Formats: sequence, structure tokens, C-alpha cells
Amino acid sequence: MDTRRVYPRFAIASLLGNVAFLASWGVVLMRPSGWQVVGPLLLLMFLVLRVGGMWLFASRHPVEERPRMRRTATLTTVLALIAVGIWVYTVLQGPRGF
Repeated sequence: MDTRRVYPRFAIASLLGNVAFLASWGVVLMRPSGWQVVGPLLLLMFLVLRVGGMWLFASRHPVEERPRMRRTATLTTVLALIAVGIWVYTVLQGPRGF
């Protein structure tokens, strides 16, 4: 059985985390007033919803599936940290081509 159907709140949290990440990129690239506050808040929201949600999702799985889900959560964490690093690099270097 597909566990995403059992826990639809995790799928919604993951989607909202992805939307927050995309919004943080939009804020960084457009740099409206207050972007120094809104951008990091959106990025923090991404980390809490996407990474935190994935770890919570992994912890709620049956015992026999937990090792696989922990590997998935670890991969999600690593990819999220890489994405945050690229975001921070963009903030420090400034957007190019606009």
C-alpha cells in the first residue's frame, strides 16, 4: 500500500516546503524591499517542512521499512543542504544577468 495515501499531511507539508523554497529563490532573484528577512524565513520554512517532515514521515513507518526510509530522509537532508548552500552562494554573490 502506498504510504503517501496513509499520511497525506506529509505530502502536503512536502509540497508546501517546495513552494517555500521556490518562493525564496524568487525573493532572492528579484530582491524586493525586505528580502533579507523574507528570504531566510522562506528558506527556514522549506527546511522545517521538507526535511523535518521527511524525518517525521520516516519515523512513522513500520519497523521493517525504517532503514530504507532513513536512507531516503538522509538523502533528502543532503540535497536540501546543497540547495541551501547554493541559495546562500547566490545571496552572497548577487544574481547575475538581471
